[in-house]
Amino acid sequence: MLVTRQIDYALRIIRALYGSQMLSAAAVAEREHMPKSITLKLLKQLSAAGIVSGRRGVNGGYALTRPCQELTLLDVFCAVGDTPLVNRCQAEDYACENHPDRSCGLCREFDRVQETLNMELSRFPLSEIFSGS
Repeated sequence: MLVTRQIDYALRIIRALYGSQMLSAAAVAEREHMPKSITLKLLKQLSAAGIVSGRRGVNGGYALTRPCQELTLLDVFCAVGDTPLVNRCQAEDYACENHPDRSCGLCREFDRVQETLNMELSRFPLSEIFSGS
């Protein structure tokens, strides 16, 4: 699992919108020191995931549609990428060539680690994480 730049930027976008009524993409990019083009791309992904919404026009911009008290790091991972997996054998559609019945000890251990990772990524709401920023 890797926290990509895309995930980092998505979290920074949400942080910029947290506590704000509505901000333009340019204002978000400036506030978080991010390229505007990447900000726009990620705002579209976050909008498709139901995390933000956008409004056009003079008074337009972007705002959170889900409160940060309900959002976790795992939500953001899933919104802008794939579910973070420890190993490919944790993917639902993965068919192990060595142990198709999932009897592999390594897979079982990776399953345990995956469950812990998912719990930790869901442990704190973003509001709590951002309050320490």
